[in-house]
Amino acid sequence: MLIPSSFFKSASSFFWNYFSFKLCTQCNVCYTYLYVPNIHCIFAYMKSDILKIAATEINKLEGIDCQILNEEMKVNGNFIDAKVAIHYGDEREKYFVEEKKKIVPSQVSTIIEHAKNIKPLIVIADYITPKAKELLRMNGISYADTAGNMFLKTNSVYILIQTNNTNRDKIKTNTRAFNPAGLKVIYQFLTNPEYINKPYRFIGNKANVTIATVGVVLKDLLREKYIIRKNDKEYEFQNREKLFQEWVKGYNRKLKPKLRQKRYKWLNKKQNWRKVKLPKQTFWGGANAAEKLTEYLIAENIEIYTGLNFAEVMKSLKLLPDASGEIIITEIFWKDQVQKEIYVNPMLIYADLVNEGNARYLETADLIYQKYVKNKL
Repeated sequence: MLIPSSFFKSASSFFWNYFSFKLCTQCNVCYTYLYVPNIHCIFAYMKSDILKIAATEINKLEGIDCQILNEEMKVNGNFIDAKVAIHYGDEREKYFVEEKKKIVPSQVSTIIEHAKNIKPLIVIADYITPKAKELLRMNGISYADTAGNMFLKTNSVYILIQTNNTNRDKIKTNTRAFNPAGLKVIYQFLTNPEYINKPYRFIGNKANVTIATVGVVLKDLLREKYIIRKNDKEYEFQNREKLFQEWVKGYNRKLKPKLRQKRYKWLNKKQNWRKVKLPKQTFWGGANAAEKLTEYLIAENIEIYTGLNFAEVMKSLKLLPDASGEIIITEIFWKDQVQKEIYVNPMLIYADLVNEGNARYLETADLIYQKYVKNKL
């Protein structure tokens, strides 16, 4: 029996775990129907256990059959972990699979870009954060995790299963390389790839960390296969894009919260930040840096990174301390940025944007990634 979806709008979220939606082609009305057996989901082979575990979880649902097909492949120049074919009734849909250990909001813009070239795409992970799931659904990208949560969307079927189960506890913090001090070193390696083979003292000075920290970071990156040995004295990068995405997550969760920050407001309420000249060792960051770089959005808040004493910046820019002010000043964690630049490195701008979770900001982050970051990785 078909029931109009409007009937369930006031129902609790419990119902949404077990209902799917289908468009009636005769009257063009979206109907909701109870999730029933005879749906067959066929998952392809993959190089690790994540997809297999996800398939096992799906098999626990009555009427779903998950089977292994073929190995990883290359599609439109992109390596794909596996393939998915979903059967229900007489219809069949196929997906390409991208496997990840964990998915957070900062990764969604990259996934969206992949989905443009690889259609249709489903992402499989041990754990997907609630906000990342929401962003994936907003962009029509299917997903499934190893705890049995999933979102499958095609032209003819819409399946959403959300439970309170997660495998978040299985995700361990990677290594000491992704602790606050280590993240400073990685930032130097990302923005200056040649530093990977510089003396430890040189790297430590640029990153404002000890020589011992540099050694620990290199050792961990080597063990995690982010870098490999080129010879007895030199390293080379193995997967800079993955390293960058891990750095973005680590920066927003661990390093940035440790940096000194303070909020201010303009003394002149009519001040236009776009006409402001910044003092030395001070740079635009976040959304306003993105606005200058892309002209694609209007910044809601103003973020400034500085190596000066905050009192100097406040005096120079004519600011007043305000706990709810629209201006955020953050201390820089690096040395020797080229002074002719008025904003921080695009990699840091990208990290600031994806941390907001704002759809427009994520679109802008993707623009910055494509134009200024991707060719550096």
